[in-house]
Amino acid sequence: MARKSIYRPEHRIFAELLRDVRTRADLTQEQLSQALDVDQAFVSEAERGRRRLDTVQVHDWCVACKTDLVHISKEFQKRLADPKYKEPREPDGRKRPREK
Repeated sequence: MARKSIYRPEHRIFAELLRDVRTRADLTQEQLSQALDVDQAFVSEAERGRRRLDTVQVHDWCVACKTDLVHISKEFQKRLADPKYKEPREPDGRKRPREK
């Protein structure tokens, strides 16, 4: 049986992409949560890969960040192929230390 997508490395890469899209739009988590009419925790959980978003929610995220699904999809495909995104990153681009 396949494991849930939330536990796959691809999900973490997508979650980091969502965070990068928000920061490029110069929005705080609080500002984005207000635009989406959700709690700030919702945004935080999505960006940490703790929450899965459906297509409509990703579309809303894109609209709030003034981008579109096509751009996000292309960027996601690039990141999947780029080895530098294989390891988790901190918001400032540093690699997270390995958990023991």
